[in-house]
Amino acid sequence: MVRRYEDPVDVRVEAETAGTPGPLAVRQRPRAFVWRGRILVVREVLDDWSERRSWWRDLGEPDLGKRPERPERHVWRVEAGSAAGTGVYDLASDAADGCSDPWVLLRAQD
Repeated sequence: MVRRYEDPVDVRVEAETAGTPGPLAVRQRPRAFVWRGRILVVREVLDDWSERRSWWRDLGEPDLGKRPERPERHVWRVEAGSAAGTGVYDLASDAADGCSDPWVLLRAQD
């Protein structure tokens, strides 16, 4: 079963070299994250992609007063777990390098 979330998570990253040279040649891939007080260790990166942000959701947030600078966010689908079990999680960061903006947990499948 897949559940959707928009929960902030604290993600530990490691450098990953992308296939193309340039400023985005080194990305930060998740290696562990803390969600709801549990530490989940990434066992495998299953996939990663960029997707358009839901910009219409940001329009209703009066305390921000502006739209995000990046219309896309990078998503990592990972298999992660702890002693309690393993699941598949989609983690997203709005930053191009995946390290300067907060991360969110988008989906969890167990």
